[in-house]
Amino acid sequence: MLGLFLAAVGLGTFWGVVVAGQDLTKELLLRLGWPAPDAIAQSKIAFGFVQATGMGVGFVCMGPLAEWVGRRGAFFVMHLGAVIIVPATCYLPHAYWQMLVILPVYGFFTGGMHAGYAIYFPELFPDRLRATGAGVCFNGGRLVAAPMLYISALIKSRPGIDLRTAVVFMSGFYVLGLVLLRFLPETKGRPLPQD
Repeated sequence: MLGLFLAAVGLGTFWGVVVAGQDLTKELLLRLGWPAPDAIAQSKIAFGFVQATGMGVGFVCMGPLAEWVGRRGAFFVMHLGAVIIVPATCYLPHAYWQMLVILPVYGFFTGGMHAGYAIYFPELFPDRLRATGAGVCFNGGRLVAAPMLYISALIKSRPGIDLRTAVVFMSGFYVLGLVLLRFLPETKGRPLPQD
């Protein structure tokens, strides 16, 4: 159950926080007076190439990080990094180039953690349950995270709450991930559970 909830944190914040990079960029450009068609086009580039590159680097780094500081340690680094980088991305950039500098870091921490599930979840279960347990954690996490789509839309559409505030609020789920890690076992260097 704890693995399932850990996956739910990452999957729920993917829809509420990670993909918001594009909209955060668009809103910044609109605040700077860019014409709407240009703001939309540039925000797609910022998300689809710049932030996605940071996320890809996060995917690649998650394995070595998990081997270096342990599985829980790697998730701790990624969740804590996300807690810090989300408000920074929402409020610090005041120019397009600044957003382009911070978005790869945003992608690295908010998205890169997803590669860790494939490392960690199979190590939690004995042979006879390994594939099933990992599948239940990840896909059950999808079911638990599904309401995040509704919650995200609800928060973002509330009058008086701008997108930046909504995204920072939703990034609070990374704190839940930090709490869950306290109760999950460390599997680095331990033999896989046997029947």
